[in-house]
Amino acid sequence: MIKYASGWLQNDNQGRGFIAGNTVGLAIFLTILLGIQAFFPGCATTGPGKKQKAVSGIEGFHKELLKNINQIRETVVALNQVGKTGDGDLYKPYQHFVKQLNRTTDNSLSMSKHVENMTTKGREYFDTWEKELTDIMNTELRAQGAERRNELSKTFYHVVSLAQEIQTTYQPFISDLTDIKTALGNDLTTRGIVSMKPYITKANENAKIVMTKLQALADDVDRVTNALSSRVGL
Repeated sequence: MIKYASGWLQNDNQGRGFIAGNTVGLAIFLTILLGIQAFFPGCATTGPGKKQKAVSGIEGFHKELLKNINQIRETVVALNQVGKTGDGDLYKPYQHFVKQLNRTTDNSLSMSKHVENMTTKGREYFDTWEKELTDIMNTELRAQGAERRNELSKTFYHVVSLAQEIQTTYQPFISDLTDIKTALGNDLTTRGIVSMKPYITKANENAKIVMTKLQALADDVDRVTNALSSRVGL
């Protein structure tokens, strides 16, 4: 919109010199331009655009949750391979465990960023919805929209709260795995493995707890996505 208006302004300047030499004319032109932008949806991001961004952020977070679940599983499998006493060099399976743990750590950080992104886009959408409700003249329709907005925002922020709370379980789990990595790295022997078995067992138990919580959160996120999606049939 701005680009086409600028082109028009330039052509008009060359043809008649109207705008360049007339401050009042410039003010009138800018006023008209702003009015045009208000009426054309492509010139500003309103409710529908904000909603699509919010849905995109939620869908991205859902994918991140599933990726985290799969990576935790891979990390625990790698840890258990190190914990199996027997013939062979322990260094190779240990290195594989370290690699998987690093990926788990990176994924957890990425998930935190997705939570922030999802929260920001969701807040922008619901804030815009609330503002645009004031433009609806029909009181019944406005009240219906407000009720629907409150319903969906409550569900959305519930998921955001769960996503933030799960960090209290996820981060200590990663911290424990990191401690195991350090301890094993300094005593990568049969005796060292035996001494770490209780901690490895505990890590397996905690992994199940974390994955269960992440899956429950993923299911909730999926329901929010379906509730906000513009796709018919969901």
